[in-house]
Amino acid sequence: MLDVLLLFSSICTAVVVGASQTITGYRGERVEIRCSYESGYESYSKYFCKGECPIIGFRNIMVKSGSPAKDERFSLTDDTTARVFTVTITDLRIEDEGQYWCVVDRAYTTDVYSEIVLLVKMGK
Repeated sequence: MLDVLLLFSSICTAVVVGASQTITGYRGERVEIRCSYESGYESYSKYFCKGECPIIGFRNIMVKSGSPAKDERFSLTDDTTARVFTVTITDLRIEDEGQYWCVVDRAYTTDVYSEIVLLVKMGK
């Protein structure tokens, strides 16, 4: 029983920082999403995830620093001096709309999540 409780607690644990941020983009164009992080995390890997990412097993990682993107329209650059990583999505599509997470990957402890809500409009 204790094993089940430990597993459940590790699945539901997440460190979410700051308020949710809403970003609006336009179909066919590009959008840049800036994800800031605290001092001390400059050397950590970062990733951008869609959907229920804080729940282990449901991670839909769109792009991760140092790795090719799941979808070539997504890219991630990390400005460690400013402590901001930027995710760029080109050729924005209606299906890109939804909940995303900017994540600092802390390998042996809970990752740090910031929620992004992306809205995609038809045109300017």
